[in-house]
Amino acid sequence: MTTTDQPGAPQQAELLEPSSGNIQRCADALLSGHLVAFPTETVFGLGAAVTKLNAVQAIFTAKGRPFEHPLIAHVAPGANLTGWVAEVTPVMQKLMNAFWPGPLTLVVPKGDRMPLEVSGGQQSVGIRCPSHPVAIELLKHTGVPVAAPSANRFGKVSPTRAIHVLAELGDRIPFVLDGEVPEVGIESTIVSLLNAQPAILRPGAITAAQIEAVLGVSVSSHAEAFRTPDANPRVSGALEKHYSPDAKVNIVSANELLTWPMSPEQALSKKVICVGWTDSFLQKAHALRDRNPDVLLEVLGNSPAAVAQALYATLRKADELGCQHVLFECPAAEVAWEAVADRLKRASA
Repeated sequence: MTTTDQPGAPQQAELLEPSSGNIQRCADALLSGHLVAFPTETVFGLGAAVTKLNAVQAIFTAKGRPFEHPLIAHVAPGANLTGWVAEVTPVMQKLMNAFWPGPLTLVVPKGDRMPLEVSGGQQSVGIRCPSHPVAIELLKHTGVPVAAPSANRFGKVSPTRAIHVLAELGDRIPFVLDGEVPEVGIESTIVSLLNAQPAILRPGAITAAQIEAVLGVSVSSHAEAFRTPDANPRVSGALEKHYSPDAKVNIVSANELLTWPMSPEQALSKKVICVGWTDSFLQKAHALRDRNPDVLLEVLGNSPAAVAQALYATLRKADELGCQHVLFECPAAEVAWEAVADRLKRASA
């Protein structure tokens, strides 16, 4: 039974300003077995206290998410992890000291207190400490880890505004706690500590080079780490197609704008939005718009961080405007753009 099926549950989510009273109210709701969407520095999460198994299961129902896909457990700064993880190893402690609170998830052997419902039936669990002030206060008041994937329907674009959550899940959950717009805008970096060599399972704002600088060892990134021996996903965001709007996402170079449309099918698509940040791309996007009045233009800040922060809101805007295609500028083939390139690759699959 989902939270919204319970007697007296609201038919539409209640949007709450992040006052101290509302944060306490949401913590009480979590401890009572309800779902609460809340902001983090990455995206809005859909939270359930890990001690409330009916609520954890309701996350999967609300999102339409397969039960074998593991969730990430969120904890407050300085939280006692005893029992939630099997052991806080020296390597884990180094990364916690360096990057928590912040957008880094650590995949480690789970402790006996962490339910299998959270870990997707696996003996490992992803855990992180977010840096968003509203998330920190909510987790402090809750006092137990909160399982929280992104607060959107499975496979769709992650939300970076409370209105995004309401649009997708407003009729499925009781509470949305508002807060400042996430400063990172894409999901956390995920690092596996299950083997001797740490492995990046999902790129994010914290890079492999930063992690290597802290640990003094190389960090790998290999496809087999994404899945368990029985082929289930090891972590969130490992599917080939993910973070997808209804519009078709096309990753294009500036020169490819000169030949758009490149197929008869594309020619039939009337409304198109070009999204870019470099002068060369924007110049050709303006030329395309001059040829076709149905072409829209969205200009983003010219840095990986600026593009990441605006990425999901821009993809959602394409759907809101009724666009059939998004012509997204191809990021530079540089380490700094790796996380943005990963999200665009999955959105365009």
